[in-house]
Amino acid sequence: MLLPTAELLVGLSRHLSAYGSSQPKADLAPLEFAGRVFELALRLRGSGVSAPERVDALGIDAGIPKREIRREFLPTLEVLGLVDLERDPEGAVVAVSEKIPPIEELYARADSVLSHALPEPIDRMALAVLRATTIMPITTATALEECAPLGPEELAHRAIEDLESLHLCSRQLSADGDEVLFNPNVWAVDKDHSQAALQAEDGAVRLALSGLLEEVAATAGMPEDEVTAGDQKWVNYAVSQGLLLRSIVTTLTGQERAFLFSPHMGRSMFDAPTGPDPSGHVRQLIGSMVFARRFASNRLFAPTAFLRKLVREGEAGDASNIGTDYSMLETAGIVRVEPAARFKKFVLLQADVAEQAITYLEDTADGNTTSGALRGQRGYRHPEAERALRLEQPSRMAVPSPSASQDILAALRQEMGRRRYDR
Repeated sequence: MLLPTAELLVGLSRHLSAYGSSQPKADLAPLEFAGRVFELALRLRGSGVSAPERVDALGIDAGIPKREIRREFLPTLEVLGLVDLERDPEGAVVAVSEKIPPIEELYARADSVLSHALPEPIDRMALAVLRATTIMPITTATALEECAPLGPEELAHRAIEDLESLHLCSRQLSADGDEVLFNPNVWAVDKDHSQAALQAEDGAVRLALSGLLEEVAATAGMPEDEVTAGDQKWVNYAVSQGLLLRSIVTTLTGQERAFLFSPHMGRSMFDAPTGPDPSGHVRQLIGSMVFARRFASNRLFAPTAFLRKLVREGEAGDASNIGTDYSMLETAGIVRVEPAARFKKFVLLQADVAEQAITYLEDTADGNTTSGALRGQRGYRHPEAERALRLEQPSRMAVPSPSASQDILAALRQEMGRRRYDR
C-alpha cells in the first residue's frame, strides 16, 4: 500500500529528530518543517482553546524550538485554517483555538502543507526517492528517471546522497551489476541473514520469523523481553525490516522498556481493519497502559476499564501520580491533567485514540479504574525516532532534563487554576 504523503512527512520528521545539524538535514529542512506542522497539529487536535504557553510546551516536547513555534508554526497553522489565533493590540498571540479535523481529513491536506513549506526541487526529489524505495528496491537509473521531471540529474544524485547520509537510503550491487537503492529501514541488508530473508525460497528464515510475527500480532504492545517465539537477533531483524514496530517507554529512573507492535495493528486480508494508527498515538497509549499494568511499582490492573471510563465520562482518575508521572500522554495531546477531588485526573482530548487503543487491549483482572498506578513513566520514543537513533548512535537524541520536563508540564497546566479550556 502506498504510504500517504502526510504519514511519510511525519515519519521523516521524527526520524530526523535523532540527527544533529548537517548539510543533508538542512537540504531536507522543508520536508522536516511540513512533518512538524502535522506533528504539532496532531498534538493540538481536540484541545479546544489553549494558551500560547501550552502550545509552546507541546511543540518543545516534539523538538520544535519555542521561537519557531510563535513565528512560523502557529502562523502556518492559521493560514492552513487549522487554528484561529487571538492577538492582543500589539499583535502577540494570547489564545490558540484549534480547528483540526479527524486525522484522515487532516492528512488529506498534505499537498497544501507541503506547498506552504516551500520545498526546493531537491526536497521533491528526495521525497520521490524515499517513497519509491520504501515500496521496493529500485535501480539508481530508475530513481534518476523518477527525479528527471523535477530538476537536473546532479541534483538527483545529491538527493540520493542526502538520504543515504541520513540512513534513509542504501546502495547495493545486484547480481547483474546494476546499482540498487532501497530504504534500509524496510529492506535491511546484513551479512548474516538478510540476503537470505529477501529470497522467497528460504524456508528457514520464514520459519524463524513467522512464529515471532504471529506472537506479536496476537498481543499489541507486547513487552520485548517477554517474546518467546524468537531470538533477539530475529526481533532486531524484524524491526529493522519494518515487519515489527518497536516503541520505547522511558522510566523516571532512566530505564527503558521496549514494546513491539505489528505494523498492521489488527488488520487482516479478510476482515475489516479495526483502525490504522497514522499518528502513532494509539501505539503510544497502548504502550503506556501495558507499562502501567506490567511494570509500574503500583500497577494498574484494569487498563481497558480505565480507558473505557475515560471515554465514557471524558475524565478518569484521582491520584497524585497522574500529576507527576504521566507527562508523555499530556505532551502528545492525548489527555489533559486537571485537579480532581483530592489529587489529579485525566481529561480526555483525543477520544478516537483511546477508543482504538481499547480494541487492542485486554484486561487480565478487574481493578479500581481510578487507581494511582500510572507511575514511573517519563517519556516516549516513536518507532521512527527509535529506529533512527539505533542507526545514528554518535549523535544521541537529547533527553529533556527533569527541570525542563517540569517547565513543559507547568506550561501545559498553567491555566488550570483560572479556567478550564474549552473543548
